[in-house]
Amino acid sequence: MKLLSAIYFAVAAATTAFAADSRYSGDQVVRFNVTSPKDADILKDAIDKGGLGLDVWTHRASAAGKIDVRAIKKLGLPYTVLVPDLQALVDAERDHMGKNSEVLHNSLMSGEPVQLTAATIFNDWQSYETLSAFIAGLPGVTQLPSIGKTYQGRDINAFKFGTGPYAVVFNGGIHAREWISPATTTYVTDQLVKNADLLKKFTFYVIPVLNPDGYAYTRAASGQRYHRKNLEPNAGTSCIGTDINRNFDYMWSKPGASSDQCSDTYYGKAALSTAEASSLSKFIKSIPNTVGYVDLHSYSEMFLFANGYTCTGQVKDYDTLYKGSKLAADAIKATSGEIFKYGGSCATSYKTSGDTVDYMYNAVGVTYSYTLELRPNENAASGTAGFNPPVSEIIPSGQETTAAFLALWNYVYGQLSATPSPSTSPLPPTSISKTSAPTSKTATPATTSAAVCSHTVCVTGGKLVSSCSDCAKAVCAKDSYCCNTSWDSTCVREVSQYCTGVAC
Repeated sequence: MKLLSAIYFAVAAATTAFAADSRYSGDQVVRFNVTSPKDADILKDAIDKGGLGLDVWTHRASAAGKIDVRAIKKLGLPYTVLVPDLQALVDAERDHMGKNSEVLHNSLMSGEPVQLTAATIFNDWQSYETLSAFIAGLPGVTQLPSIGKTYQGRDINAFKFGTGPYAVVFNGGIHAREWISPATTTYVTDQLVKNADLLKKFTFYVIPVLNPDGYAYTRAASGQRYHRKNLEPNAGTSCIGTDINRNFDYMWSKPGASSDQCSDTYYGKAALSTAEASSLSKFIKSIPNTVGYVDLHSYSEMFLFANGYTCTGQVKDYDTLYKGSKLAADAIKATSGEIFKYGGSCATSYKTSGDTVDYMYNAVGVTYSYTLELRPNENAASGTAGFNPPVSEIIPSGQETTAAFLALWNYVYGQLSATPSPSTSPLPPTSISKTSAPTSKTATPATTSAAVCSHTVCVTGGKLVSSCSDCAKAVCAKDSYCCNTSWDSTCVREVSQYCTGVAC
């Protein structure tokens, strides 16, 4: 899923117009062992110029490190060949699918009765339709109305389960070629629906494949296995798609994404211009009391949180986010022995802008927002496969990710339980004078006996307080209202997080 970063690179090998003869014959996956800034500059220059047909698969956040690149032509740097014949790897993968997942998919689409069980689902890379049908059939799961339609007209499917007071949203498949992401997302869902204790604490919303057009394209014999973006055409070029994970409306188009339509990190014509990013944004904002979000990717084994757009400084909730990611990584190690790195996204991995986690944390106000980079580890034996892990990796990936989720969300619940819940907060005194709450987002804020605020504050029992969370809780209690002369975006996020249908 990645791009070389702190020494920032843009991916140069473009996925162009759809072509039935698009093949990987002669392609290899190689590893350049970048040991100095000079080597990094040579490699960066080769990628930026694009003439060598290099497609970065993994990236490092420092000058030294191992970087996997799909190399069509040789570069004058020492390297190790990880996959000598990429086409053979793709052919073997498709051959296995033809005997398994495609048979299941065709039966499902033709209306034949099919038995979708964990045994049949997690033995291959299943289609979008099969994964959706499996999740829809799980006990306690409700399929929601489509949250949006893709460029090619596919519904973006979302599902809900659990009855807890706090909401968590997680999605897979934002990048088309990262097949282990939808598979793992589905496995985790299958496990969480069985955890009665956790379902009393949280209500979960899952989107197994956020980029169904791209995912289907990478699976098709006439498609391109390593396509990353969505499938919306770009004007004036044959290069297809926008990187959905650079299209969100926080630090959009800043360093960490590309303006080049042929780049795998092309940020799009405008923030939230893709149907996928826009749909996810609207969906998560519509869910009351959302406290958590996880975006599942592959590969390199990392548990990351904001910020991605800058490698300096720390977010306000750094300590709790760091502890959550550490607990998740520890749970993974205890389950499978895999060692996941964890920490702030830019500092731990590489610079990104307009990505999901920065957006969810900074713009939407979802505190416990994470990016999870799944297996394989770049140094593990299976790491030689990169985006083509064997199907035998699906269940171990699902098991360790489930363990991470249990550790993380139980920790988060403990953090949330340590402070009064919005729904159980005592009502503030009612001595202040106020009008009824406005009913639309554009309505004039309610007036109070207090002086007009010079900035966003909250009137609670006649006392001005600056805490946005206190303000939001008071609004939810319907016993006081926010007042302002110019809305502070942070407080707006807090209010929308705590309240349902209440406008200030």
